[in-house]
Amino acid sequence: MIASLPMYWREENARSWCDFWSCVQSAGRRHGLDLPDLTPPDAIPEPWSDHWLRDDLALSMTCGLPFRTVLKDRVTYVGTLGFGLNCKPGHYYSRVLRRLVRNNPHDVTGIDGLRLAYNSSDSQSGWAASQGGTPFFRAPTYSAFVKTGSHAGSLDAVAQGHADIAFVDAVTWRLLKRFEPASAKVHVAGHTAATPGLPLIATRGTNPAPLRAALLDAVVDFVPQGDPFEMGGPLSFHVLDPQRYFDLPIPAPAPA
Repeated sequence: MIASLPMYWREENARSWCDFWSCVQSAGRRHGLDLPDLTPPDAIPEPWSDHWLRDDLALSMTCGLPFRTVLKDRVTYVGTLGFGLNCKPGHYYSRVLRRLVRNNPHDVTGIDGLRLAYNSSDSQSGWAASQGGTPFFRAPTYSAFVKTGSHAGSLDAVAQGHADIAFVDAVTWRLLKRFEPASAKVHVAGHTAATPGLPLIATRGTNPAPLRAALLDAVVDFVPQGDPFEMGGPLSFHVLDPQRYFDLPIPAPAPA
């Protein structure tokens, strides 16, 4: 079997994620589960969708957009971690990063003809969120698209002036502010509407009940050795109605 929690994992917080997973493993044993150790993100081959579709997947964290597209009806929804954001439990949103003009945080370009930096076309927070209007009075229009491969790459693209705007998962933004110097070179222009957070999934046909019980125990048992915001925020566990994910619109593909 294989397990992973790749979405908010960084070199700086890998130990904390492993410590949390140890709590999940211990709680799992109390509920009749023998869970494997975590596979780190750099050991997961591309595309990650193949990893998420493995028939021996004990647990992983995916994104809401692939969950409602390529993974729909092909995996078991287990639940959703919360990170103490100011929104509905188990939900999150994107921070909107704008390029500074003349180093004045209040002097930014308008919302038409922008160069958009986005991490991936299968990202809810980086691509799908960029197609809506919030926090603006209408959706921006884009003249160019810069695919960066990661939220950190999108931050760098805006900070260096290669893009005018990027939409970054609010939990990831906490990590970028903590660990990436480029975060001081952008202006946060607000946040998007909240949507269900990153779903935890297991292979299709898995009984989610013991996993849910183990995760509920683990978020209580886990005491981070440092600041919980090193992992993105204080952890909680929620079981949402999966239909909340499927009700979200599927955005048009990113331009080639």
